[in-house]
Amino acid sequence: MKLLHLALQDLKKALLQYRVWFHLGVVEVKQRYRRSVLGPWWLSLSMFIFIMMMGIVFSRLFHQSLDEYIPFFAAGFLFWTYISASIVEGAEIFKISAPFIKQINLPYHIYIFKHLIKQSVILLHNFVVYLLICVYFQLNPGLKILYVIPGFILLTMNLYWISFLTAIISARFRDIIPIINSCVQIAFFITPISWMPRLIEQNPGVLKYNPLAYLLEIVRSPLLGQAPSDISWLVTSFMALSGWAITLTFFSKMRSRIAFWVD
Repeated sequence: MKLLHLALQDLKKALLQYRVWFHLGVVEVKQRYRRSVLGPWWLSLSMFIFIMMMGIVFSRLFHQSLDEYIPFFAAGFLFWTYISASIVEGAEIFKISAPFIKQINLPYHIYIFKHLIKQSVILLHNFVVYLLICVYFQLNPGLKILYVIPGFILLTMNLYWISFLTAIISARFRDIIPIINSCVQIAFFITPISWMPRLIEQNPGVLKYNPLAYLLEIVRSPLLGQAPSDISWLVTSFMALSGWAITLTFFSKMRSRIAFWVD
């Protein structure tokens, strides 16, 4: 119980220092594109080109109309970029932050908060792509787009514990990082991002047992003017609660070793 109390105290201290991790997350994005003319807008431009080109190709392969397929693909790929970057880069959080961990006594949760703020800022830049596609294809999601707010919060809560857990494990076992990269690449093809769920009605197991499909639905459906299904809310909420409980318990036991692992 004492170790769990220390883990919760670490989280509490990080929450109270919100100015620190919010500023660090924004600054990290600025530094990444400091000498670039368009800055992070390069990501938005490349995403727009990729979505339009691949949307045209995939729509013909799957025999779908452009008006329906490209908004579907854009909304899915927008949040998939956020999900994949949060997981892949999250695995290296403590490794990259080793100089700070060894020299400054900061709560470990600060590094996770900073990481997700950076990814959220990039997501906001890329959201312009979705708006442009809505204008071009005359897509009006209506008030159901408001579902994206609780959906995004729930998605981020899940990405938080996933990033934290993989960061702890990767700090000890560096071989985990390339494994995570490979798993994320495979997940792209088995998650309904480039293909619509109705195309595989004969094999629903790919959707039923894929947690990423539920995480994606709670944020993509509102952008398409649809309310997420009840099962998606239930599954993602259960994932968040159980994931946080497991991660905080694991962190409480490994907290004192992280500084030695990143050395």
